[in-house]
Amino acid sequence: MNNEKIHNKWVILGTVLIMTVMGTLDSSICNVALPVIQEEMQVPMAGIEWVTSIYLIVTISMILICGKMGDIYGKVRVFQAGVVLFTLGSLLCSMSDTLGMLILSRVVQALGQSAALANNQGIITETFPGEQRGRALGMIASSVALGTMLGPTIGGAILSFLPWNFIFIINVPIGILSFLLGVFTLPRRKPASDEKLEISSCIFMAASMFLIFTALILMQTQTAGWTFAMLAAGIIILVIFLIWQTRSRYPLIPMYLFKNKWFTMNVVALTLIFIAIGTNNIILPFYFQDARGFSPGLAGLLMTVISVAMMIVGPISGAWSDKIGCERPTLIGLILFCVAHIIVSRWQIATPLWMIVGTLLLNGIGNGLFQSPNNSLIMGSVERKEYGFAGSLSGLGRYMGMVIGITFSTSVLYHQMSLKAGKKVVSYVEGRPDLFLFGMRAVYIGIALILFVGVLLTLTRYFHKKSKKF
Repeated sequence: MNNEKIHNKWVILGTVLIMTVMGTLDSSICNVALPVIQEEMQVPMAGIEWVTSIYLIVTISMILICGKMGDIYGKVRVFQAGVVLFTLGSLLCSMSDTLGMLILSRVVQALGQSAALANNQGIITETFPGEQRGRALGMIASSVALGTMLGPTIGGAILSFLPWNFIFIINVPIGILSFLLGVFTLPRRKPASDEKLEISSCIFMAASMFLIFTALILMQTQTAGWTFAMLAAGIIILVIFLIWQTRSRYPLIPMYLFKNKWFTMNVVALTLIFIAIGTNNIILPFYFQDARGFSPGLAGLLMTVISVAMMIVGPISGAWSDKIGCERPTLIGLILFCVAHIIVSRWQIATPLWMIVGTLLLNGIGNGLFQSPNNSLIMGSVERKEYGFAGSLSGLGRYMGMVIGITFSTSVLYHQMSLKAGKKVVSYVEGRPDLFLFGMRAVYIGIALILFVGVLLTLTRYFHKKSKKF
């Protein structure tokens, strides 16, 4: 790393953060506009939901492939291609006048998001020395929280004065700015890997992820036999793909990395925490607005408490981990995060607002403490030639965890509500908050147990690190 790159490292970080914020902002801002788009296009709810679902499915299906492309062809080159695709997809979304065109445009957007998200951590890991890496990766985690937090607010403001198309139009000038900044600021390093991209592996990987996560998303609202068949087919293809990877000359997934149990533990812990995040995103709004009767404005404000805490704590945790190591902050963070979910399982109709806010703060602080150093551990566990894969695997863990969390939480919630009601329940029952609270308690006890597994993993890692000092 030469002096010029060292001098420009914070500019490089800023350039990467623009696209990171834009991608996460678009994920949350689109949800706000769905009712408006549905009404204008005159399409059923089951159809309009695919505007968000297809974005998630394509990102999950393509992110590992894009990470491998970054290792082979250059992370900056693939990242910049992602910025272009995302910007083009945003323009196409804004011009869409039919549901089919909008969904296809979201596919283009998702391809761009996959390419950028898969390589942002790799670019930062290559740019920053080990003693500053945690702080830089912490700022990426904070930018994700910032985009998620600002999405509903900005979306609501735009929809109050302008047509829904403008939620996508705003991405176009930002995307152009991000690309131009990247041309002048992002380093053009020689790829560290001399491997080739095996197209057959890419097809098998994308097909398995597409089938598995399409089935999981569909299972949130229906449990027909064909959805289980789709899930089974995806799993079978994935197993065949993984066996193939062990024999491939140019594997898409470097399976040998998973022989490093600490690398595997870090990825598993990341996925577990995002299972909880997916649960919070789907369950808490029901609790605030339906069970408690809070206004949408107050409910939205309460949800931002988590994001604000993460945004503040993320860089602090990263800087702290640069000084003392990553094991202690991740352990403390995951314990706090687990405790927060245990407390939520005890919430009632009369739970005071101050306790709710305090629990949400604890949730955000624990999350912020955990993510930055854990990302640093993941990226620090691999060689430079695998940074793209490691970064894309982190992104896959996030999205995969959220989908699993949403599917798990809705399934458990409605199953428990049905048990208590003595009949099949598939939505909130007006006038019966007791049913919802009964189901919600089971969901959060389950999530706390899942997070406790993560605590055990990080505790094992912590004592292993501590024993090596003696």
